[in-house]
Amino acid sequence: MNFKWAYDWMGKDKWRLIVSLVFDIVGVALMTIEPYIFSAIVDDVLMPQAFEKLLPMLGLALAIGVSYMACRYFCNILAEQASQNAVYELKSALFKKLLKQSGDFYSSNRTGDLINKCTGDVEMVNFFLCWCIPRWVESILMLLFALIVFLIISPLYTAVLFAVTPFSLIFATKLSRTVRPAFSEAREQLSRLNTVVQENISGNRVVKAFVRENYELEKFQKENQAYKDINIRANMIWLKYGPIIDSLASIMTVLNLTVGGVMVVLGQITLGQLTLFLGLAWALNEPMLMLGQLINSTQRFLASQDKIRDLYYSSVKVESPDNDECPENVTGHIEFRDVTLSYGSVKVLDGITLDIKPGETVGIMGPTGSGKTSLVSLIPRFIDVTSGSVLLDGVDVRKYKLQSLRKNVGITMQDVFLFSDTVESNVAYGVPDTPMENVIESAVIADADEFVSKMPGGYDTIGGERGTGLSGGQKQRISLARALAKSAPVLILDDTTSAVDMETEQKIQERLRARDKRATTIIIAQRVSSVMTADKIIILEDGKITESGTHAQLMRNKNGYYHKTCVLQHGALEEEMVGEEGA
Repeated sequence: MNFKWAYDWMGKDKWRLIVSLVFDIVGVALMTIEPYIFSAIVDDVLMPQAFEKLLPMLGLALAIGVSYMACRYFCNILAEQASQNAVYELKSALFKKLLKQSGDFYSSNRTGDLINKCTGDVEMVNFFLCWCIPRWVESILMLLFALIVFLIISPLYTAVLFAVTPFSLIFATKLSRTVRPAFSEAREQLSRLNTVVQENISGNRVVKAFVRENYELEKFQKENQAYKDINIRANMIWLKYGPIIDSLASIMTVLNLTVGGVMVVLGQITLGQLTLFLGLAWALNEPMLMLGQLINSTQRFLASQDKIRDLYYSSVKVESPDNDECPENVTGHIEFRDVTLSYGSVKVLDGITLDIKPGETVGIMGPTGSGKTSLVSLIPRFIDVTSGSVLLDGVDVRKYKLQSLRKNVGITMQDVFLFSDTVESNVAYGVPDTPMENVIESAVIADADEFVSKMPGGYDTIGGERGTGLSGGQKQRISLARALAKSAPVLILDDTTSAVDMETEQKIQERLRARDKRATTIIIAQRVSSVMTADKIIILEDGKITESGTHAQLMRNKNGYYHKTCVLQHGALEEEMVGEEGA
């Protein structure tokens, strides 16, 4: 069943593997026939000294050898092509699965583990399909062909030779049972090691800033040592049984020579038949010698395949519906109807009811962990409600196809991510075909055009991974320009200007309000200055809306979160002035 799962990924290229196995079978048959030629040379040419038959027989043996090499060539080529197709399809399927997963999946799975499953484990599938399967078929057929030939010529000789076979099978079975758990443990430890490396590459600035190089080195060495120890244990299992299996194969060779020589002396077989037996010795020794290696590789494959299957069959919590009920022109009317959201037993949002009209700007404030980002994440369905509903233009967002829904939402993330690409490509990421004028216009509104234009390559400047080389404020402004370039009817700004100065923030807000096509805008912020001009401001505390109104209305509540935050940020002496500005 496990083998069939890997085999099915070959798709239309299954025939290549089948044909490669046919070439493999023909090749084994040819190599089994060749010793017959040498046996005939001894009995029919050398012994009676009929040398006129020598050249034709040698020519036939040469032809068989060349044919065997051709069969091996085509077997290897076709098997490689078939396995590479399976690997291509499997990697594509796994990557699609990763793209479908929601945020909670990534928070519960290590990055290094996911990368290892999509690369190293998949390559193990390639090795099994390309190398192990043909070798298994070849080994089994060689044993069968040799057994048949030996039985035809001398059943007694066959019984003596195969006396050691049961012992080989016993040790091979023990190897198979004990080595697989060890390889599974090794793959798991490799994932942990990869995670440490990945985290240190991504967080190298933090490591340097806190002078934790030695600590991280020790952590890496600890995981590296554990990986080494596990591999040693796994290989020790192989070293325990492998030499025994190899020794049994050598014993079979000794028996072949001893028994064969005695039978020739006794006249029970001819010298040519002994030559045949010796020529077929490889058909017995090769499978026996390869048995341990094949079991070793097969168990590695099974351990890797288990990891891949876990990822491939992992559930996707946010699924796209079969039918799309997206309106033709979305206006941006958003409704939260008694929305509750829980992560396990922890309730993040509790009974949220909110109506945001098309084109309205709503500010959301509240303490850290109050559920602000979780609330807006429900709109593009990064997560789904536990109960209640979120509607966009009167239609439950769960009835939109995910692609249609998210095309209508522009969003900037709290954790800004920029790709290792040009500034233009990052801004136009959501609309790759957008004209350059739109890219520049979006950058101007986000107050990014000025510093981008001063870069050595302007909009063609390639940034490092995650925007390395840019300040936090610059990355935030490019992220905002990326959201604006979509011209979506819904715009979500999650702490977008936290890293920019007050003057720059004010410029951005003025340009956003001056846009020709005003989107329904939701602003999550910690600064009062970021939301004070909004049409409506809501305060989230412990997953509930505790305050709602305009800046002036909220300032009247002296004991409210908004008023206290405003006084804290602007100072008690400016409280009255700030209240007047919002009136």
